[in-house]
Amino acid sequence: NDPHIVTTTLQPLLESSFAGKVVHCGPIGSGMAVKAINNVLMSAHLLMGAEGLLALKKFGVDPTTALEVLNSSSGRSLQTMERLPQDVLTGTFDFGFKLPLMAKDCRIAASIAEEQFPQGTLIPEVSKLMNQANELLLDNSHNKESSGDDDADVTEAVKMLEDLAGTDLRSS
Repeated sequence: NDPHIVTTTLQPLLESSFAGKVVHCGPIGSGMAVKAINNVLMSAHLLMGAEGLLALKKFGVDPTTALEVLNSSSGRSLQTMERLPQDVLTGTFDFGFKLPLMAKDCRIAASIAEEQFPQGTLIPEVSKLMNQANELLLDNSHNKESSGDDDADVTEAVKMLEDLAGTDLRSS
């Protein structure tokens, strides 16, 4: 019944087989909660970065130039340093994490936030946006006579913002 014994015993096996780092986070479910919050933060950074770049593009600033400045400033994140330039600006949208799974994790994070910090507003809003993007991409895939599967990449959530802005972030 001692979780530290289980962690100590299983940690080498887990780290050698599929996890680079194993951290005991607390009682049962804590690891899942941390993962969900991590993923909603990743989503927030992706969406905020894209929204900022879209506003700057409409202002007349090239997205690549904007990222050069942002990534040497306090607003940088993994999303502005890697996902946006590598997966969105290039149009590849191939980070490798599926949008439906991210939308699910965001719903879990929103549920945790609602239960533990009901005054919070940002996590539920990010969850709402990621789930809207997922639904829009699913609807679009069904309307285009495609397989309609759930293979949309998480970076494709940016397409919803691009549609709202009436422009895209691809390099010109």
